[in-house]
Amino acid sequence: MIGFFGESAERPLIAGHRGYKARYPENTMLGFRKARELGVDMLEIDLRLSRDGHLVLIHDATLDRTTDGTGRAESYTLGELLRLDAGLGERIPVFEEFLDWAQGTGLLLNVEIKTRTHETVDKAAALLEQYRMAQRGVIACFDAGITQYANQRHGMRTQGFPRHAMQNFRRDSYDYLYSVGIEMRDLTPALAEEFHGRGIQPWCWCPDTIEAVERMRACGATLCTCNDPGPAMAVLR
Repeated sequence: MIGFFGESAERPLIAGHRGYKARYPENTMLGFRKARELGVDMLEIDLRLSRDGHLVLIHDATLDRTTDGTGRAESYTLGELLRLDAGLGERIPVFEEFLDWAQGTGLLLNVEIKTRTHETVDKAAALLEQYRMAQRGVIACFDAGITQYANQRHGMRTQGFPRHAMQNFRRDSYDYLYSVGIEMRDLTPALAEEFHGRGIQPWCWCPDTIEAVERMRACGATLCTCNDPGPAMAVLR
């Protein structure tokens, strides 16, 4: 089954997890540029809302691990967040800044919603439309209510996860998904085939060694999201 983005079990696509996370500060423009230079097909990013309603790229609920700040990211204004060091002198990117750069790259996007509200989805979808990138990727979330909303309200392709990994999962939650992100420890040929049978693309995360990439391919996953895309590039390209 060949997906909308051209992915298949025979030629899986490669995504950089939060950029090139294994070697550069995650969710930074430096990491995104380096992942692109390596040749990935897609970038996976994380979106949170600042206190004053701006979309910024940061994974954790708190700032402590990835910046020189402390406390909850969503309690800071955009101006306060932009003064922080996100590693190697990089700033936390604003979504518009990222899209302005990504628009001209040809890269696909996996946009994970971390502030799990309809407001976050609405603002993300509006900006993806504004930058003409709504058809170049998916909205992802571990909350089935958010993926359903993104699909129904905005017509976005969405990535969810196997039911045991999702919050607010309902009987029909898979109906609103384009793809699922399967953690490597859960990935099996049978599970990939189950989703193929549902018409859902089986993607996986994060095969970061040659052996893991070979196992991913043998299981039938059609896209791999990697902290270190190097092994996947070596095996799949």
